Amino acid sequence: MSLRAKKIVVVAALGTVILLTNVWAFADLLDRLGVVALAQRIRSEYITGTAVAVILTLLFLLGSSSVISVPRRLARQCPVCDHLLLRRGKYCGACGSRV
Repeated sequence: MSLRAKKIVVVAALGTVILLTNVWAFADLLDRLGVVALAQRIRSEYITGTAVAVILTLLFLLGSSSVISVPRRLARQCPVCDHLLLRRGKYCGACGSRV
């Protein structure tokens, strides 16, 4: 392992420790302010498991596949069916036309 790689590993480990410490400090701050208790009360009284399941299902079903943001140099569209082509190839996987 080169010296550069060792430096990257040490910096990544230190960054992870600092990030985790800040996350725990932020969670403790929210607990002291009463936000956690408020969220638990709202969840227990107003949001049931069924409501969460319905909301997640609707978000999944209503999500549009055209919302995915892909850089232009990485993706192309089929000229026939407008299918998003992520790989380099000569043919569209959806309709089979030559690209």
